[in-house]
Amino acid sequence: MTSKTKESQAPSLVTDAYDYLVEAITSFRLPTNAPISENKLATQLGISRTPIRQALQRLESEGLITKSDSSRFSVALITPKQVEEACDLLQIIDTYLFTKAAQNLDKKEAEELIAITAQMIKAAENNDKDNWSKADTQFHNIIIRAADNQTVSGLAVVTRRKIQRFWTRSAVYENRLGSCSKEHEVLAQAIVNKDLSAIEPAVRAHISHMRSSILRILETAAGFLT
Repeated sequence: MTSKTKESQAPSLVTDAYDYLVEAITSFRLPTNAPISENKLATQLGISRTPIRQALQRLESEGLITKSDSSRFSVALITPKQVEEACDLLQIIDTYLFTKAAQNLDKKEAEELIAITAQMIKAAENNDKDNWSKADTQFHNIIIRAADNQTVSGLAVVTRRKIQRFWTRSAVYENRLGSCSKEHEVLAQAIVNKDLSAIEPAVRAHISHMRSSILRILETAAGFLT
């Protein structure tokens, strides 16, 4: 393999390592405080340590992992203050994105959004966390695509990712998947109907419930998260 070919593959290898780690962390396959070995990951993914290290540095900047004084990486534990800050920011960002999406949404996207909320409700009824999470991701992807603001959308993704793993766990722990699905249904209807005045209070209610659920689980089930 030529050096030019290696250089062209490097960004892809970093992205592959990054995506693998994000999925492992947000799904709790790598639990909170779990040590992360560059050598082990390199062996698992069949790549060198360089793209692994670059992916870890990116995740550190996004707050999903931390690095100790001895330069060892581990999965980050979120604090109540960080939850408060992330939820405050998400309320602002989501209100903007949902409003922009409502203004730009075409008929096909509107139909997709309604269909996905129905999938979320069905998954919640079946207590199917995995399919619920997939539908939730699809819901927000449609919003991001319709809102058409890469800068704000990128900030939303990074901010939501910081608390996503704790939110999903708390929703299951408190049996809130059903009510959360209904909140998404209310948001979807407001967006599809272009009812801009209904979006902000719906976002505020949803984020408020998310905030309180995560804070409760951090307070009462800290041992469960480690």
